[in-house]
Amino acid sequence: MEENSSAFSLILLTDSHEIKLFDCEDEDLNEFLFEKAKDFKKQFLATTFLIESESRTVAYYSIFHDSLNVEEEDFASKSSFKKLLKNLVSHPKRHLKSFPALKIGRLGIDKEYKNQGLGSKIVSNIIHEAFDSNDRQACKLITVDAYNQSIGFYRKMGFEFLTSNDEGEDTRQMYFNLSLLHL
Repeated sequence: MEENSSAFSLILLTDSHEIKLFDCEDEDLNEFLFEKAKDFKKQFLATTFLIESESRTVAYYSIFHDSLNVEEEDFASKSSFKKLLKNLVSHPKRHLKSFPALKIGRLGIDKEYKNQGLGSKIVSNIIHEAFDSNDRQACKLITVDAYNQSIGFYRKMGFEFLTSNDEGEDTRQMYFNLSLLHL
């Protein structure tokens, strides 16, 4: 069911908003939207945005501020730890081991709108919005704990694995370095 994306509305989820029909075929993501998203907003834990058509919630995503903390013992080798730090900061700042980030907490696309490029558009908007707002608030990275079935998607978007220590887990921690956008 393809609709013109100009017929979609981007809406900040509020306590009074009625969430329209949505099913992304992932129980965890569906449950978050219908049962937890408003509570996360009330508790200042996450902000959720809905993309709606006239009749459905086409997609949603939740974001929150994060801090990527890196310690040498989290890496398979000292060289992989140093390589990450070299990629993130210039030499004088390598003593930093905590980096301000924006986390994509949830991202779901309704089953009727999958494979139409909507997820890529959403992630691109999140990345560019975070980069554009860096004059108001510092943000070095976009982070995500990617489900295994989503890893290829995030890799195509330019995200990298933080470490190899979470290989074989249900999710992998990934990041996108915003400073790459202005090089």
